[in-house]
Amino acid sequence: MISYLCGMVMAATDKYMIVDVNGVGYRVTMPGKSLNSIAKIGSQVKLFTHYNLNPRDGTVELYGFQTPEELNFFELLTSVSGIGPKSAQAIISSADLQSLQIGIIRGDDEYLRKISGMGPKMAQRLILELKTKIMATGAMVGTELGPESEAMDALIALGYSQYQARDAVRQVSEKNKTVEEKIKEALRILSFKK
Repeated sequence: MISYLCGMVMAATDKYMIVDVNGVGYRVTMPGKSLNSIAKIGSQVKLFTHYNLNPRDGTVELYGFQTPEELNFFELLTSVSGIGPKSAQAIISSADLQSLQIGIIRGDDEYLRKISGMGPKMAQRLILELKTKIMATGAMVGTELGPESEAMDALIALGYSQYQARDAVRQVSEKNKTVEEKIKEALRILSFKK
């Protein structure tokens, strides 16, 4: 229906933004992390969208995402029985896309429950229904299941947020090859940011 919008941000709340596209204002529901990063009044945005008609009450909602990968993952999530658009968007808001996909591929239901607050049965259903789909469709976003991912997991276990861990690991020098070296370097980076 509506695949993407390009326009100016006219208003924003903690749940949605209004985007003016050639004089028409579209209300776009978005993940909180995206709203915080791009919802500046007067700025130009391009959003990839999912059009949803609620058959029970006839309401229409437009869900927006910064990348086509986020939109594809959102649509995969809504294909799981028991996960509607609002739940799918809450899951996407809980962590970065790559970490969510890695958690599903690894079958780490404890990680999924911890970051998104879903129950154990829902986490297991998510893994069961999406693991092969993610791997088969190539929906992964440049995912490496190597030392970087292990270092991020270790930093999260130490109490750092998903965003802090990912940012620190990205800044680690390429010469640090082992997981231990990456963790030490990332911890040094994080200590300077306090």
